[in-house]
Amino acid sequence: MGVIEFMIMGIYDALNYILLSKKFLNQEKIDKKRCIFLILLSSGCMGMIKKNVSNPYSILISSFLCIVMIFFLYRRGIMLSIYVHMLSLIFIIVIQLIVTGLFVGLGQTIEYNFINGFIIQNVTLGFVIIISRYLPLHIILKHFYENNKVFKYLIFNLFIIIVSILLYWNNDMKGILKNIISIATLSAGIIYINLVFLREGLKNQHIEKQQKIYEDYLPIIDDLMDEIRARQHEFDNHIQALRMAMITNDDKESIVAVRKYMDELEPNNRLNKLAKLDNKVLAGFLYSKINEAKKLGINFQVEIEDYGFRLKLKDYELVEMIGNLINNAFETNINNNHVFLRLKKEKDTNVIDVGNRHPYLNPEQINKMFKKGYSTKSKTGRGYGLFHVRQVIEKYQGTIQVLNETENKENYLVFRISFASH
Repeated sequence: MGVIEFMIMGIYDALNYILLSKKFLNQEKIDKKRCIFLILLSSGCMGMIKKNVSNPYSILISSFLCIVMIFFLYRRGIMLSIYVHMLSLIFIIVIQLIVTGLFVGLGQTIEYNFINGFIIQNVTLGFVIIISRYLPLHIILKHFYENNKVFKYLIFNLFIIIVSILLYWNNDMKGILKNIISIATLSAGIIYINLVFLREGLKNQHIEKQQKIYEDYLPIIDDLMDEIRARQHEFDNHIQALRMAMITNDDKESIVAVRKYMDELEPNNRLNKLAKLDNKVLAGFLYSKINEAKKLGINFQVEIEDYGFRLKLKDYELVEMIGNLINNAFETNINNNHVFLRLKKEKDTNVIDVGNRHPYLNPEQINKMFKKGYSTKSKTGRGYGLFHVRQVIEKYQGTIQVLNETENKENYLVFRISFASH
């Protein structure tokens, strides 16, 4: 093939990379002008390279160009661009192998020429469009961020196999076409086996996370109960004082004083309410956050209206989700910060409210908050934490709202999460 024909093949490759990378990164919109420019530039370079540079150097240079294209198109980190390239390459090569194998299986004679390449690239592009539209590829990339070692091992394993096939393809085209059905079947089988291992690895990882949550927070319940027992004697004295006050005084001033005395006791009584929660892991976690707030000098108020509060989420997911919101509220660097958490039930809906004193945010600022890497704070960002929170909520068909609410003539930024009762 000539340079122009290689360039046309390069355009198809670039389109495949962009469609898959867009889905991997969960990118809703891209700059179309920049996209067209990068497609033409990269395809032109790839055409020149494939025509004039011998293998395997042409493969290495083409891969470098694809990584650069992803980097400049989405303006993400270089390591992220490399991961996206690896994942996209795996999908593209496997699809091309399967498509080529189907042609051979149908009795078609495949030779390495522009017409055959053009047909295979069109069919491959069709499959890529379907995959990028209907498969949640962004979840695959998410596991890299979570540092899933099992997943990374399997992906690197697949990548090495695919690169080996690609090198074989370029060095012995006739040999690979002769054995294309076997190679395509083997590739599909390897991917299936790796996916089975991945599924088991993820299942074990979920079990480990759940176990760690139990180990971290169930023992804290013992500390909570010890503190409640230690305060029981104090409460007995308070109750006795209240009884005597009611017996010896019946004027309005005394009643007002008694009410004030009871209001002062209420914060201490919240620990008793926390211990009534059916979900002991959540109770232990909230008790640890109450103690953390004391050390930070933050007024953290936990209000529980539904002691049987239960969601479909696994305990570690619930703790991570609420923990991200509470940590964000703690880290706003607002003077005299007041943070609250409310667990309640509204009709057939379980509701979690996490709010704190915060300057008013307009709808445009609120919409940006769930984008990966966005931060409203100078040091610690809400970016990835909120991005992860939204993914967990969407996984269980919940909803999240960010509201500006006025309490005691001050603005509070409130994150309201809702899940249907089950």
